Amino acid sequence: MKYSFTCFAIIGALLILPTVTMASGTSTSMILKTDFQIWEINPSKLDFYSDYEKTDFVGMDVSLIDEDWATASSLVKKETVQGLDSVKIRNYLSSVIAPAIFREKTDVTLNMDKDGKVTFEGTGLYGRQLDLETATKMVEFALSQGLTYVNLPLIKEDPVVNVQSEELKKLGIKELISGGETDFSNSPRNRIININNGLSKFIGHIVKPGEEFVFGNVLGPVEASTGYLQELVIKGDKTLPEYGGGLCQVSTTAYRAALAAGFPVTSRRNHSYAVSYYKPLGLDATVYPPSVDMKFMNDTANSFLIQSFTIGSKAYYNFYGTKTNRTVRMIGPYYSAWSSPPAQKVEYSTNMAPGQTKVVGHAVPGVNVTWYRYVTYNDEKVKDEKTGVEQNKSFLETIYSKYQARPNYFIKGAEDAVPEASQTGG
Repeated sequence: MKYSFTCFAIIGALLILPTVTMASGTSTSMILKTDFQIWEINPSKLDFYSDYEKTDFVGMDVSLIDEDWATASSLVKKETVQGLDSVKIRNYLSSVIAPAIFREKTDVTLNMDKDGKVTFEGTGLYGRQLDLETATKMVEFALSQGLTYVNLPLIKEDPVVNVQSEELKKLGIKELISGGETDFSNSPRNRIININNGLSKFIGHIVKPGEEFVFGNVLGPVEASTGYLQELVIKGDKTLPEYGGGLCQVSTTAYRAALAAGFPVTSRRNHSYAVSYYKPLGLDATVYPPSVDMKFMNDTANSFLIQSFTIGSKAYYNFYGTKTNRTVRMIGPYYSAWSSPPAQKVEYSTNMAPGQTKVVGHAVPGVNVTWYRYVTYNDEKVKDEKTGVEQNKSFLETIYSKYQARPNYFIKGAEDAVPEASQTGG
């Protein structure tokens, strides 16, 4: 399934896009990544190299060195060369990348009361750490070969999931099947309140086998009466306060859990322009129910249970159910069609005092981003039509996001309305 959308959506801060670009045949940047975390580095600016003394024997058969060392030593040629230093690469990965990846597992107890309310004790996060030795070899090899992407190897540890309810057990809910995570650091107060309120609507929700999960249906009404505050949303080409601003953090986190589970995604749109809260770029899912929604199918034979919460400035979704024997690989991001922000835009309004200025948009460059999700069903075989050979069933999904370039946009008060918005440089 291929997606290509632009839209208005609930947003927060703008994304500062990387300035390092990849040229054909050469690269000044390298992307180190896990499924949903990326680090874009410039190896030429990092100390990954050391000087070595290289020795050659010139004009003599090396096999005679032991017999005629005096002559051989006069023919020694020494030069200083620079080469990759695996110790320096390892130290960089250990000090910069590994701490950002590391997380201890946290166990969880699930229960359901007689009224069907599900409770959680613990957060059920899987543990993860960088496989440092393997990662060092992979990065060193990539640098030596001029490769631009390294999918970092992880060591994962599943949490202990203690299911006390017999009803939950009957539904096939017994273990963690996937998780989603996003970072909303530097969000304003109202946005944080909206995120936590939105996440609370999904706690304990159960999705039956064969059922389509529709984000907006579970979320419910978004208004002051349901606890939401006004925060910035994208309204056409402006960014204005509206109830529920920040809920795209909730939908994006759920979307990533669905991707990790290998569930078929039936509806997803990216934001109309790049937003920093949804890094890595290209894996966001905007919502503005009922017109814009995020949906996916539970294509397994069992129900799954949702746990949603925040820890610090991170939002999480956990899906509990019965694991399927499928492997999910996220490949990307691949950037294309970079474009600079347009010229500054100014609109005049008689609804504001003359000279008063309101910011309704910030400059941000445009870019297209492509990811690929490759799902392999390891216990399902299909026959290749050409060769007749049986192989594991699989599908490749293209996740395409087009982010618009936007200008700095101001509304200024005026005594007399100006018929059309003006654009100026700057």
